Amino acid sequence: MARSEQLEAILRPQYELEYAEPEDLPRCLERLNALLDEAIAGTHLTRRELLSVLRDRYHEYKRTQLLAEARRRAV
Repeated sequence: MARSEQLEAILRPQYELEYAEPEDLPRCLERLNALLDEAIAGTHLTRRELLSVLRDRYHEYKRTQLLAEARRRAV
């Protein structure tokens, strides 16, 4: 499935934030927020609204990443 670079740039740090070690959470959150701010610049959207719009895409991305990790472990 083709994704835009900006979409991929948001989904990856969102995934990394979800699975981050506690000491890495602030850095991961800062990175995600910066990318969200960049994406919504000049619009009326909030970070929360953008994440809501991307929710289904994120679940799809997360599923793909988890399946890929499971395949790597199985080999």
